[in-house]
Amino acid sequence: MKANGDDCMADSAFNVPNALGRLMNNKNLYKKLLDKFAAGYGDFEEKIVAAFGEDNFDNAMHLSHTMKGLAGNLGAEDLQEASLALEQIAKGGSKTPETGAALEKFSIELKRALKEVADGVDM
Repeated sequence: MKANGDDCMADSAFNVPNALGRLMNNKNLYKKLLDKFAAGYGDFEEKIVAAFGEDNFDNAMHLSHTMKGLAGNLGAEDLQEASLALEQIAKGGSKTPETGAALEKFSIELKRALKEVADGVDM
């Protein structure tokens, strides 16, 4: 798990200083982006699981790539890494022995990020 610069926040889903650095320390903008993330990606797990379940690797690659970029911009580094793993599997065009574990890791990290936004990300 990534720290956001404060030892007590070592279990945070977000590297807030990193994200704020991209946004010129604009906390209001960061809060808006987090709120849009929470509002727009609550069903994202279902979509990506369905794409892999249907062997729709083009869609799985698109979805995982989208989340990888979004997570990176928000400073959700563990979610970004989990998304990258799914993107690499999807690029291969078939499921691998790691697909199930990668989907589980993605699910955990997405839920953790969404919960933290709902609870209030410490800035």
